[in-house]
Amino acid sequence: MSPEYQEYYHQLLTAFHSHEATSRTEMEMIEACFKSSLDYWGKICQQVKSNGFGDVCDEIRFFKEVKPAFASFIEYYTFRYHAILFAPLNDILELKRFWRWEERKMQRFYDDNREFCRYMREGDTHHDAEYFLRTPGCSASHHSTDHIHDLDAELISPRDPLVTIMKAYELYEQYIKQKLVNYLEA
Repeated sequence: MSPEYQEYYHQLLTAFHSHEATSRTEMEMIEACFKSSLDYWGKICQQVKSNGFGDVCDEIRFFKEVKPAFASFIEYYTFRYHAILFAPLNDILELKRFWRWEERKMQRFYDDNREFCRYMREGDTHHDAEYFLRTPGCSASHHSTDHIHDLDAELISPRDPLVTIMKAYELYEQYIKQKLVNYLEA
């Protein structure tokens, strides 16, 4: 990640640590981290819209690495917020079922996108231009705007939303594992 983006990334991680230390409840912490994620993603968007990309390598790098690094936190905290809202209360068996369901949801994503996930995990690059360069003249209707970080069609490549979800699920998987450990010990 280039130094300009890396500085924002470190500032975002520092904000997360601050929210974790100062929030009274998990819900407050999630909301604060979500807001920080949106704020920093907004800064990145402004920078890209102002400066553009130096060349196609910069554009590929942005959509393959930079955007997912920031946008994945927005998705991750959305997943956690959903879990807080919908996890059963005071029933260990139902909580275990809930977290197993969340694991299966992640697995379905990986199964549905098996080849692309393999491509990313193995560090392949032979389809990067196809996956991570924006298509000139392609209208917003060809792109997903299902995610709050993808409202601007100029800042979406064909596969960056999948990388974002992959990275968010990697974070969420660790969170789920911790929850299951806590319930197994209970």
